[in-house]
Amino acid sequence: MKKIAILLFAVITAISCSKDDAQTPEPVANTALKVFNKTTGAEIKDGDVVIFNQIGPIQGNLYAHMLKFYFKNTSAAPINTKVKFISFSGVPDTSYLSICIGAQCLSSISTGYSYPLSSEPIITVPANGTIGIIEDYKIYNTTIPNPPATAVDYVFEAYQYDANGTPVGNKVRFTYRYQ
Repeated sequence: MKKIAILLFAVITAISCSKDDAQTPEPVANTALKVFNKTTGAEIKDGDVVIFNQIGPIQGNLYAHMLKFYFKNTSAAPINTKVKFISFSGVPDTSYLSICIGAQCLSSISTGYSYPLSSEPIITVPANGTIGIIEDYKIYNTTIPNPPATAVDYVFEAYQYDANGTPVGNKVRFTYRYQ
């Protein structure tokens, strides 16, 4: 009887330790998404305001008015991310705003929409990796505020989402400001 119990225990242990079992993927951390200013290397944190005082080429610096950014994933699983345009102020419309996601630059931006659009390629940030270091992810403004406004503000929110398109994890809301 003792031998049967030991044999039964060994069989159960061997079956439960089988390498053919599907591995449960590690869940994505709630704070896995980070956004960085590509020019300065500083992290753009939730609530940050990134200020610009130039709107075009000045003294040979073609990018003085551009917020170039990249995404970092601090989790052990890949994440998908988008940038949602939340709001604007200081101008009557968004005709002076552009956002570039890789090679695609959009100059027709609407509040409430997330970019890239669902018909465009997905931004997948690899596990413990970055995206946007080589690609051009940028936001820029090409106009001055309409009086009485003294600044132009564009509010964006970077977020991660799952395979169903549902937002998950943390969001990083930030303001691009020209003053």
